[in-house]
Amino acid sequence: RTSLLLSSAGQPPKTVLVTSSQPSEGKTTTVVNIATMLAQTGADVLVLDCDLRRPRVHAHFGLPNSRGVTNYLSGDSQVADLVQTYERMPNLKVITSGPVPPNAAELLGSEEMRKLLYLLTENFTHIIIDSPPAISFTDASILSTMVDGVMLVVHGGRSSRAVVRRAKQQLQDVGAHIFGIVLNNVKLEGTDYYYYSGYYSGYYSDDDTAPEGAATAGERPGAG
Repeated sequence: RTSLLLSSAGQPPKTVLVTSSQPSEGKTTTVVNIATMLAQTGADVLVLDCDLRRPRVHAHFGLPNSRGVTNYLSGDSQVADLVQTYERMPNLKVITSGPVPPNAAELLGSEEMRKLLYLLTENFTHIIIDSPPAISFTDASILSTMVDGVMLVVHGGRSSRAVVRRAKQQLQDVGAHIFGIVLNNVKLEGTDYYYYSGYYSGYYSDDDTAPEGAATAGERPGAG
């Protein structure tokens, strides 16, 4: 996952949106893993929970979620008041979602959201953003226009090719730059691989049963 980001042409991306085609594909876990691995390189990393529908980042890090993104976007808090530190890794910071709002898409599409990202890019090397599934809501498409690129998380045993293609197309329709696809719960043997957008991406065969395991777009069978 991290190699996809660090191998990007030119400077490594500062803002990366992580989404999925549908719920329960492991996108939040992917966000946490990417952020942790990047922080282990010594970079200053921030995780931003923009899944204002079903936020889970705070639970993964064991942090309170009384205030967060929604408080800033609503004008109730300053950025400095919202940044929390992950105690096990001092250079890894988190801004949780805050209270779930009734107007998530409106808040995420606001000028305040763009301002928030600008302020954060001034202070962090990488910002990894969690968002709702791309097909379920417009939030991911809205956010994808504000970031350097998108990683699409796919659950091999749950997501059909048609659903994944639809999510990918929906993002591309708004001009999103898709860095690659992260495959969760995928069996490498017997999987058809093909070259896609500069990365090797595999979709799990609909006829097979996926065991526990994961593969990342960019990895080929047998890769270490």
